[in-house]
Amino acid sequence: MASDQEHRERSDLSLRKIQVFNWLLLLVMAGAAWLFFSALVARSVFVGGAVANISFGLLQRDLLRLFDGPLQVAKVRFFIKYYLRLALLATVLFVLVRYRLVHIFGLLAGLSTVMLSIGINVAGLAKKI
Repeated sequence: MASDQEHRERSDLSLRKIQVFNWLLLLVMAGAAWLFFSALVARSVFVGGAVANISFGLLQRDLLRLFDGPLQVAKVRFFIKYYLRLALLATVLFVLVRYRLVHIFGLLAGLSTVMLSIGINVAGLAKKI
């Protein structure tokens, strides 16, 4: 049976693989948007994807810290950081859309890169099984 440390190393590898794939998918989508649409749409895809990928990375880091320490103390800190990050994310997206700094559909496409990446990785794992 695999030890807890081996399991953690495998899951870290999987999370790193998903993060790398997130950024690669984002670059491909932004490049395709630039080729097929416009620079504004490509920039919007990139901005949306960068926001989603950074948020995903911070959430992953916080969740790993949550499960490593004493649960009751870390839980309060996790939720405070989570809601502060959510408020900041909402504010950034509001400013981007309100002042028309991005193309809305490009932004939505960029924000979806994390979900697409996770879906592709899960489909790949399911195919192996």
